Amino acid sequence: MRVLTRQAAVAGMFYPGEPARLRRDIEGWLARPARAREKALGVMVPHAGYVYSGAVCGHALASVEITPRVLILHTKHQAGGGPLSLAQFDAWETPLGDVPADAELGAAMARISGITISNAPHTRDHAAEVVLPFLRVIRPDVQVAVISVGAFDTHALDQLGADVAAAIKGVGGALMVSSSDMNHYDSHEITLAKDELALKQLAAFEPEKMLAVCELEEVTMCGAYATALMLKAAKNLGARRVEILEHTTSGPTSGDYDQVVGYASARVL
Repeated sequence: MRVLTRQAAVAGMFYPGEPARLRRDIEGWLARPARAREKALGVMVPHAGYVYSGAVCGHALASVEITPRVLILHTKHQAGGGPLSLAQFDAWETPLGDVPADAELGAAMARISGITISNAPHTRDHAAEVVLPFLRVIRPDVQVAVISVGAFDTHALDQLGADVAAAIKGVGGALMVSSSDMNHYDSHEITLAKDELALKQLAAFEPEKMLAVCELEEVTMCGAYATALMLKAAKNLGARRVEILEHTTSGPTSGDYDQVVGYASARVL
């Protein structure tokens, strides 16, 4: 039977393509968790090049228990598919070895109204790809289902959250990972201030208010809808609180404080 593998698109650009160096970098970040590891229902991590946000991503993923099944909800950067597009690859290539797709979790997600199947927005998108090497190092047996999430009618959020939660329950559980950067291309100071408006609502476990403040205050958090869906599903799964783990910008790394991108992480417990 032919296996359809999603080829790594940004290895050697967003992160090292050489396996030994990649593993060394990831293991260094994982050795410094943002908080003591706990069982979580969801975690938000950034998805920029590792030089900018690898530490924030690694510290966050080291702060949660990585389950055998992981549902990645990521920013829709690429054209094609619908607002919520489920990838249908059999595996995802990384320099550290392929990460298999979870057929059972994927099938459960495919049955949800509003989620369509399309590989188009996943083929070149980096938002899920940059997370996979971390998952591979932490849990070599991990399997994933990946959904590209663009803007959708917020009136559908309650039902989508309930449906995603029910699907996760139906397969015996899965950790949700939302892949999102924060505000883009304002100054360091403005970005930190804008980000805090969204992170305040995130910490308050208010996904609708987070989306509203992003629109009202022009907080260009690219994965706002992916993160809102994670929050809503986590509530339905019994989560009680959200903890902000880290928050920074590209400024300290690039030296350019005039146009930066914000990076933050959080876990849902």
